Amino acid sequence: MNDTSEHIIEVRDLVVKYGDRTVLDGLNFQIRRGETFVILGGSGCGKSTLLRNLVGLMRPYSGEILFNGRDITTMTDDERIEVRKRVGMCFQGSALFNSMSLADNVALPLREHTRLASSTIDIQTKIKLALVGLSGFEEYLPAEISGGMKKRAGLARAMAMDPEIIFYDEPSAGLDPIVAAGLDMLIRKMQSTFNLTSVVVTHEMASVRLIADTVCMLNAGRIVGTGKIDELERSKDPFIQQFFERRPDEESDTRDDYIRSLMGIDLPGNAT
Repeated sequence: MNDTSEHIIEVRDLVVKYGDRTVLDGLNFQIRRGETFVILGGSGCGKSTLLRNLVGLMRPYSGEILFNGRDITTMTDDERIEVRKRVGMCFQGSALFNSMSLADNVALPLREHTRLASSTIDIQTKIKLALVGLSGFEEYLPAEISGGMKKRAGLARAMAMDPEIIFYDEPSAGLDPIVAAGLDMLIRKMQSTFNLTSVVVTHEMASVRLIADTVCMLNAGRIVGTGKIDELERSKDPFIQQFFERRPDEESDTRDDYIRSLMGIDLPGNAT
């Protein structure tokens, strides 16, 4: 693999379909080593589908996804498994095993994919939990900690194999603003400390402004803008303006008016 090029991931003409429905339509972008690349967009725009393709959990209809110069879409299953060992994944719901302690959750990838001695795995596990601020919680079960701590434990597990890149699926979903901001800063810390590449799927604008080096914005399966957050904020694209200004669709306005009329609620300007 070519580990020296500027880009760790290159996506070329990516098309993904579910049956006859096109979900991602001809995507092209590059992710630089060591950057935080944010995939932004509304619900149903194709963010999670794109993430699954980048991780190699799906095969696209057509196009290429190069990881360190090799196309993962044409790899054998065994080759893709080897690639995934160099990748960390933080799931939206943390995806911790409830019957296992935090230490065992973090140690699991090391036990499954390496031949390290148990004592070495124990040390590595403690180091990873310490990095995310969970020293002393090694023997706690997931049910015994808060949602924010579960997210941190999920990040520790994603770090277990010392990956080159970590993918995050809605990392701050369900967290209060203070805890979410702490997680955002932790993502930044991991990036700067280990020169990690981070790919973050989100629709949380507060998080985007804190962590993003590059933002790739999707709408209806297509890229409508790529660049720094301040560049997108100045975009003239109607959808990007609507998204950043939090304006509802006209269809939504019409529907709300209809519901109000059925409920007998006076609309603005209709008061008698």
